[in-house]
Amino acid sequence: MFGNKTPKNIITRFVDTELAKYIQDKDLQYREVHLKTANKLSTLDFKSMPNTTRIADFIGSLVSDYQHLVDTVNTKLSGDVKKMEGQSHISNMEDKLQNIDRKIEDMNNIITPLKGKFDDTDKKHKPEVQKWFYLFIPILILIASMEFISNFDALNTLGGSRVSSFGLAILSVISIYWYAHFTPDKIRTLAGDNIKKQILLFFLFLIPIVLVFGFFSSMRIQYMLAMSPELAEVYDTSPLVFTVINVFAYTISCWIIWAFKPSRGTILKYKKYRNDVRELTHLEAKREALCEERARLHPELRQKLTDKYQILLLGKQTEDDIVTRMRGCFEEFKMELFLKTNGACAPLFTGHIEDDLPKLKLNYQDIKPLNNK
Repeated sequence: MFGNKTPKNIITRFVDTELAKYIQDKDLQYREVHLKTANKLSTLDFKSMPNTTRIADFIGSLVSDYQHLVDTVNTKLSGDVKKMEGQSHISNMEDKLQNIDRKIEDMNNIITPLKGKFDDTDKKHKPEVQKWFYLFIPILILIASMEFISNFDALNTLGGSRVSSFGLAILSVISIYWYAHFTPDKIRTLAGDNIKKQILLFFLFLIPIVLVFGFFSSMRIQYMLAMSPELAEVYDTSPLVFTVINVFAYTISCWIIWAFKPSRGTILKYKKYRNDVRELTHLEAKREALCEERARLHPELRQKLTDKYQILLLGKQTEDDIVTRMRGCFEEFKMELFLKTNGACAPLFTGHIEDDLPKLKLNYQDIKPLNNK
């Protein structure tokens, strides 16, 4: 219906070509009809007419014809305006803008105190903590996996069911892994910076590893010999192999943890820093999304208001065109009547078209200019 090219930052006018063609065709038709009306009126006896008689008394059909065009325009465009209002939900968009503004304000009230309490000095712990979690923890897991394979193979060789060998291997790996994490902190707490005490405590903590795994190994060897005494001459019945494997795994794990594991306080500080950063980033992303949504709504609302205004402006321009056409038709009618009566019809006219031609009832003349800033 509408022809409307809208380059950026340029407001163009709507044009209803169908309506314009309809008005043009009707105007040509009306001019032809009312020229004939002038010919008919020219036969009247103007000298015998009362002095109060005016041309308006004879052109009711002319005015009603053009009033029909005005009413047609109103019917057509009022439907378009209602449709535009129904599609744009302008009041809803304004409510949405207010709602978004409220959410942005609430978000600012949350973010501001968080930023005030945020301390980025703990960022310095990031390389140390990340190196621990992403490098040395996988190394410890690799050592534990190798220890599990060795323990399972050794226990399985010493006899017994595979299920028990698997269970003991898993138990040994978990015990060593946990114990290796437990002892360095205790050594630091009890020995402080005294190297001799540290070494002494390390060997003291090593004693349970030697005893437990030596006992496991001895029990499996005794079971193997009880089941097959002749194997005593084939196998080395010393429990040292199984014990040494686990002592070595414990020693390596304990050293890695002693040398590279950050303190609990350092890890907690970095975790708090990371959680604070994550929370602030999440909140700022939500606020940014709200700001972007708000920024989109402003031009959308302005465009919809502009489109509605353009329809109203089209109504005003079309009504102005109809008034101009009606005046043109009236002037042709007047000229034709003067020619046919040789000026005898002059008493019917005041000489001012505003007084001679009744006004149309217009609907779009009071629209206010759109502030499109």
